[in-house]
Amino acid sequence: MDKTGLSIGIIGGIGLGLLLGSEFSGRYITILGAILVIISLVAMGILSYKGKK
Repeated sequence: MDKTGLSIGIIGGIGLGLLLGSEFSGRYITILGAILVIISLVAMGILSYKGKK
């Protein structure tokens, strides 16, 4: 299994949990979760682009 893809998936999952979680419902935690989700989506796009090359 590719460790880079796995770590990107974990980061995205944590970000999504922080974004949608009700336990950590602060403004900055929600923004942090959204940033982690965006980072993971960009990283997946970069990996997909490199894979097609």
